[in-house]
Amino acid sequence: MSLVYITHHDENIVGCEHDFEKAQGPKESIFVYKNPVVERAANYARKLRERLTEEDKKLSVILQADGTRVLTEAKKSAHRTMGCAHTPIDPPCAYLRKSQGIKWRRENTHKCPKMPPMPPLPPAGSGRKKPTMVPNFIKRNRMCAGQTIPCPPPPRYIDTPVGARHDLLNSGLVPQFICRKDFGKVPIYLKKTKRMLADMNAVCAKEQARLLELCRGIKGFTRASVQSSGPPQVPGMRVMEQAERNEILEGLRLSLTEMTKQYQSMSLLIDSIAKRQRKSKLESDLRQVEQDILLIDTTPIIYVSEY
Repeated sequence: MSLVYITHHDENIVGCEHDFEKAQGPKESIFVYKNPVVERAANYARKLRERLTEEDKKLSVILQADGTRVLTEAKKSAHRTMGCAHTPIDPPCAYLRKSQGIKWRRENTHKCPKMPPMPPLPPAGSGRKKPTMVPNFIKRNRMCAGQTIPCPPPPRYIDTPVGARHDLLNSGLVPQFICRKDFGKVPIYLKKTKRMLADMNAVCAKEQARLLELCRGIKGFTRASVQSSGPPQVPGMRVMEQAERNEILEGLRLSLTEMTKQYQSMSLLIDSIAKRQRKSKLESDLRQVEQDILLIDTTPIIYVSEY
């Protein structure tokens, strides 16, 4: 990349290459090739940099010999707030090289404070105390290890001629749990369960007594007693009438007949999960309808809630 400064605007670029080769003269090696345009640009940039060097010195930046720029703690000029008027441009030969960027580092202006001098030591014969030495932890650990009581091995038993040993505890050969305080006593959770069941039985007994009081003390009825004296009256309940009973039985028998037809019309080969589920559902429904028919047909008195 090179910078070309055009001074005349009436040039023709048709013979630019021929004029350039003629002005250059004989071709040189590529390693010693010099472009006068690039040299002019480099000279201009160098002069511009030299001119701005003095202005840069006014800032708090110091350029060292190794190329490192040190940022000092000095204050910048108050009248320079927008930077340089002309930015210095490096020549093209300074680009695309390693370690050519700006290196910044903070100036180390720290200074250690001066400490007061140490007081003079007393003379040798003034009875000064000897400095305490760090305890010898190796000797101390050795003494502690020698005075420590060794831990005895757990009791074991041998049950084979070759010497296979097993722990004696939790093996059942030693009475281990008979020495416990709660041995042979009822556990606490069983006591809590018994107390909870007793409370529930008491509540159930109280509820049964209340129901017996509502039913006027009558526990059960027979067909003969009902036909002779009639069913007892229960508050909030009514006795199912015979017409309602016949209507319910007729509907249940129709449902039983319909479900029986569906069950008998099923295929004999049950080779899928859907067929198995349908068959099991029909069987449970048939069983429930039969139980309902038997219950309504055999129960003389059926109470129906009025609410």
